[in-house]
Amino acid sequence: MKITFILENFYPTHRAGTETYVLNLAKGLIEQNWSVSVIIATIRKESYNYEYEDIQVFALNVPEIISTAELNGLKNPSNLNSFKKTIYKLSPDIIHLHSFSRSYTHFHLKAAYEFGAKVFFTAHLGGIFCARGDLQLFGKKQCDAKIKTFRCSACFASLKHSKIKSYAGAIVASTLSKTPLIFKLPSLNIIPNKLESMSFLRKYTHKCIAIAYWIEKAYHINNVKNTQILTQAIDTHKFTKKKNPRNSNKLNLGFIGRMNPSKGAQVLLKALSAPFLNNNINLEIITIPDKSELDFYEQMKAKFINLGYSKWMENLSHKELNIVMDNWDMLILPSTSNEAAPLVILEAYAKRIPVIGSDYPAIDEMIDNNHNGLIFKNGNSADLAKILTNLVENRDLIAYFSKNINQPKDITELVNEHIDLFEYS
Repeated sequence: MKITFILENFYPTHRAGTETYVLNLAKGLIEQNWSVSVIIATIRKESYNYEYEDIQVFALNVPEIISTAELNGLKNPSNLNSFKKTIYKLSPDIIHLHSFSRSYTHFHLKAAYEFGAKVFFTAHLGGIFCARGDLQLFGKKQCDAKIKTFRCSACFASLKHSKIKSYAGAIVASTLSKTPLIFKLPSLNIIPNKLESMSFLRKYTHKCIAIAYWIEKAYHINNVKNTQILTQAIDTHKFTKKKNPRNSNKLNLGFIGRMNPSKGAQVLLKALSAPFLNNNINLEIITIPDKSELDFYEQMKAKFINLGYSKWMENLSHKELNIVMDNWDMLILPSTSNEAAPLVILEAYAKRIPVIGSDYPAIDEMIDNNHNGLIFKNGNSADLAKILTNLVENRDLIAYFSKNINQPKDITELVNEHIDLFEYS
């Protein structure tokens, strides 16, 4: 069987969660004699291709600046023809898209379907349902992910404007999106474009895969019923059970993630600034520099190092990560948004390391509060500091949480689940 995966970026230059998910799935399929290719995007002047671990990767050119009309679905993507040509060249039996992006949209999904292959779609971020990208209704509470033209327009506008202006803008956007005038003001089509994406998912996919239960609920509330839940998995063999942690009277915490505001590093920094915690906690940070986030990255790096008890590590391999994690009592995941089903939680569980996480839905559903970890209020540094203080004073809780951790799903099981889905859908 021949399969082509479609996503924005891929190894070796990008190594975030979606890329890791696709790489693990691709390697598992190759072991079962599948032919695997990947299509990504590049803003170089010319498209190019390369090979990575027996995977043929095709990077198709997209403009560095994409017009608002194209971004909001009022104009065909500029790379659509090159995409079609590449698909015809590869002639896959299965095409599997991983989220929509600035480079690959529901137009590409339709083109894949019309080619005649089986088409599958996996959402990795809440941005498919939310123009803000954080699924926070007016930035104040968790949204149900239902796409509604007026409500979502007002919520999106509230990022930059007052409540009155946001509602006025939503009225204009809702009205004009139903008339030809929308082509004169394409920026107002952002929410109708998301509604159209849901329509295309219903029409042009054989299955939409949900890697978490909250995503399945979001699909369903938007009337995308052709779904299949296939929860996340990792290569459990890369993560040995935790050895005895370093001999220390301090609570040893670990943080893994990009330095993006959505990952909550600033929330953690503020919580750890309390003098009592400063004197009773060791923190180790594992991160990856990204050129699009360097200002925030450098800012956070300087502030954490100034705390005097933080160790900062970059670009670790899985082998190195496995060794470093042996020192941790708990993993801390303070993300405020932009998570789907964090692999780092499963990696910690593979080593029987409990997790402290925010109550953002993607994290909350993976932690059984007060049983195999702890949950704090999203974005609330004071609540996190209170939890950490309690842990410092009650270290026996860590052994209790560790004992209650179940072994996470192995990637081999996930590969087999995909094969069954691909063959029988």
